[in-house]
Amino acid sequence: MSLPLPAILTHLHLNDAPPAPTLPDLNRLLLAWATHIPWESASRIARHQRPGAPADYARLPEAFFADALRLGTGGTCFESNLALKAVLDAIGFHSTLALCDMTTKTIEPHCALIVTLDGMRYVADVGYPIPAALPLDPEVSTSVATPVYDYHATPVAADRWLVRRTSRQFEQISFWVNGAPVDPERFHARLLRDHAPDGLFLDEVIIQKLRGGQFWRYSEDKGLVRRTVGREEPVHLAVTAARPLPQLLSGIFGIDRRVIESALTRTPPDGVWP
Repeated sequence: MSLPLPAILTHLHLNDAPPAPTLPDLNRLLLAWATHIPWESASRIARHQRPGAPADYARLPEAFFADALRLGTGGTCFESNLALKAVLDAIGFHSTLALCDMTTKTIEPHCALIVTLDGMRYVADVGYPIPAALPLDPEVSTSVATPVYDYHATPVAADRWLVRRTSRQFEQISFWVNGAPVDPERFHARLLRDHAPDGLFLDEVIIQKLRGGQFWRYSEDKGLVRRTVGREEPVHLAVTAARPLPQLLSGIFGIDRRVIESALTRTPPDGVWP
C-alpha cells in the first residue's frame, strides 16, 4: 500500500513539521484529524444509493484519502481508524487494531487503535473521535483532556477498559475497548459487515468536526448544534432557495455539496463520483 503521505499531512495542516513516532506528535495528529477530517455518514449513505455489494461501498485507506483530499469527506469508525493506522504505520508508530463494545445490541459496533509508545499503551480513535491519545493502564484509571470533553479509561478486566467522557456535569459511557489485537482479516470482515443492508449509520446523515475548539455537529434529528464545555447549543441555519441546506453544510464542514445533497435526498450521486 502506498499513501500520498505528504498530501495527507498538507490536508491535516501538519506538513510544516511532519510528525514523528512520539506522544506529542500523536496528540498533534489526532487533534488535526478531528479538525480537518470530519466524522460523517453522508459519504457512505451517498455511496449506498448506487447498486453494489459491501466490498464496493467500503473504503480502504487509499480510497479513503483520495475522497478526503478530493471531496473533503471522512467516514465512520471502521474506515477512519483503518486509514489512521495506515498513516501511523507510514510515520513509524506501532499500533494494533482493537474492537470495542458499546451499550447497543450490535456486536462489536466500534473500533479503535492501540498505540504503544515507550512501553505504555494508548487509545487512538478518530472514529469517535477522541482528539488526543488516552493512556491505558492495567491497574489504575487514567484520563486525558481534549477540547469540550475529558476522556477516562478505567480497567474493568484483564486487557479491557471502560472509556467514558465528561464535560462538567455531563457524563457518558463511550465504549469498552478490548486490548487483544485484531488480525487484519477479521477486521476487514467486520468492515464489510458494516456495509450490509442493516449496517450502522445508513439511515441518518451525521457530520461532526472540531472548529475553533468546539464540536460542530449536524444530524437530521437535531439539526446543527455547537458543543462547548458542558453545553450544547442549537445553531440556526438560514436555509433559502439561493442557499439550500447542502450548500450551507458544505460551507461549514468542507464536504463537497454533491455528497451531502445525495445523502440527504437518498438519490444516487450525480456524475462519476464517488
